[in-house]
Amino acid sequence: MKPFLSRLEGYLNEHCDYLDIRYASQFDERTFFQYDQVVFLFPVALNSIPSSTLEIFERLETQPKGNVEVYALIGCDEYEPEKCDLSEKIIKNWCQREHLKYKGSLKIGSIFFIMNTMSRFVVCNEMKKLAQAIIHHQEFYSQTTMLTDRIFMKKANQYWNKEIKKMNKHKKKQKH
Repeated sequence: MKPFLSRLEGYLNEHCDYLDIRYASQFDERTFFQYDQVVFLFPVALNSIPSSTLEIFERLETQPKGNVEVYALIGCDEYEPEKCDLSEKIIKNWCQREHLKYKGSLKIGSIFFIMNTMSRFVVCNEMKKLAQAIIHHQEFYSQTTMLTDRIFMKKANQYWNKEIKKMNKHKKKQKH
């Protein structure tokens, strides 16, 4: 998710008074509700929110709440961004239970390949739109993936062939 975080940070940085980026390992639930807007970025694991994010939700449930707007940027390795739907429902439900304002999400399919293709321009445009929605406190719901199934298959095959060659090269070195 690092390239997506870097892009979103760049789009937001010029317009935000204060931007604080926290990784799950650095998360402090005591300061969470000092912010008026929060964006969760995470990859989908087995069509659901990662356990580290669920742990954050659990830790936040005991904290006093402010008037926080919540957005999500959710990515999956599958071609179809619809694989992010369950994660979006979970975060939306959690926001509702915790009386937080869920303002929307950007769901991205093919996260391992998409930034290495021409589709990155489409993704970047969607991320700019998400940033604008955050800046203007607007709702935002969108999803994107690689432009065509053919491009996805071509890039996936190139990636896996490259990984197989690396593995074979590594095995050869180990034998000698």
